[in-house]
Amino acid sequence: MPNRIIHFGVGSFFRGHQAYYIDRYNRLVEPNERWYYTGVNLRADSRGLIEALAKQNGRYHLKKISAYGDIEIRKIEALESVIDASDNVGAIDGLFADQDAKALTITVTEGGYYLTDTNDLNLNDPEVAWDIAHQDQPKTVYGYLKHALETRATSNAGAITVLTCDNLRDNGTVLENTFKQYLTAIQDNELLEWVNKHVTFPCCMVDRITPVPPPNLAQELSMVVGEKDGCPIMGEDFEQWVIEDKFAAGFPSLEKVGVTFSNQVHEFEETKIRILNGGHFLLSYVGALREYQTFDENMLDDELAEWLKGYHQKEVIPTIANPPVDLEQYRQKIVERFGNSHIADSIERIAMDSVSKFPQFILPTVRFNLERSHMPKYAIELIAHWYCFLERFYNGKLAFNYKDPHFNKAKQWLESGDPVTSFLKNEDVWQGLTAQYPDFSEQIRAKIQDLSKAYEEQQ
Repeated sequence: MPNRIIHFGVGSFFRGHQAYYIDRYNRLVEPNERWYYTGVNLRADSRGLIEALAKQNGRYHLKKISAYGDIEIRKIEALESVIDASDNVGAIDGLFADQDAKALTITVTEGGYYLTDTNDLNLNDPEVAWDIAHQDQPKTVYGYLKHALETRATSNAGAITVLTCDNLRDNGTVLENTFKQYLTAIQDNELLEWVNKHVTFPCCMVDRITPVPPPNLAQELSMVVGEKDGCPIMGEDFEQWVIEDKFAAGFPSLEKVGVTFSNQVHEFEETKIRILNGGHFLLSYVGALREYQTFDENMLDDELAEWLKGYHQKEVIPTIANPPVDLEQYRQKIVERFGNSHIADSIERIAMDSVSKFPQFILPTVRFNLERSHMPKYAIELIAHWYCFLERFYNGKLAFNYKDPHFNKAKQWLESGDPVTSFLKNEDVWQGLTAQYPDFSEQIRAKIQDLSKAYEEQQ
């Protein structure tokens, strides 16, 4: 039997990144050295994709496009099977009882970890509370992971690596801590002891822009490759994966295909999250307010391009310690990628889930600048636009398909008698920073009020 990796969360990013790397690896090595993925769906709203992939035995095509329009089409054959466990957690039992399954990778987005402002598990979140009360019908990654590792332990299938691939600082450490908090909450000390002995949670940094595929991609690819594909994906021609060398069991030698195994994952992660994800975050809301559809349109706007450059050069780069790369060269590459009009990455995709992303992507840059007595004027400008975006969306003044499972947190300040003050005092957003730096708070307030008035006058 081949070596196997299991994956929770079979979205476009997983198929364009982790599965892509395994596919490249398999083409280089002998058949007996190959690894294959089994994808597990956790969400009812993704069943259609799972059904389409199942019909194709997990095969699909990836269209890679560079910023210069160079195209490569690749058939991905590393996803050997897919399972829908969205309403039946028992469907994963056989996977985790299999000794040939050596690792589990995870992509459930930043909001899928239900973190407090101290990166602990929010046990009061309704979905987490549901999982604690209904352990045989999980809704979160914690409930599924508990069931998976319980199966692993009782079947004596051996140690396993759990590798989260989401954009969280110290993501492996965070997942290890929050999962163990979950086990403590359900009083499963036996499983907790087993996990301590047989499971590792490496950190990793992942990077590739994988937009929502355009509606005509399937038709286009069928004409080019001569076969029907009901679930193709597309992405840029850049990819990066840095993984902490901390495995509980076997793992493919992915350095053969450009993966970096390192004990400096935090530095890579910090650089990418603050320059790429932070830039993505901040410009997407201005772009939405200006009625742009794709992110490359932001980069054609001279004012936005200048704001991004100022944010990167004046506020982000000076506050990144021990960078693993030349930060100015890295920034320039990011800007080139942002301007890739050929992948037409939608602002709708990038703008989603902002409430949970802000503390991860933006707040550290703000904090580090204030600590060095530097008022981050570019961040203030862009954060004020984010507030106006949420305000106008909530008040029905912005036609935008915004998706955010944590939007109820934003509603708490938007529905108050003084929304701006409530926003500036919100602990989920600011983690005490606005109280600590009142001058900063007042500058954001003034900018929000000016912008809000300007947008009202535009109507």
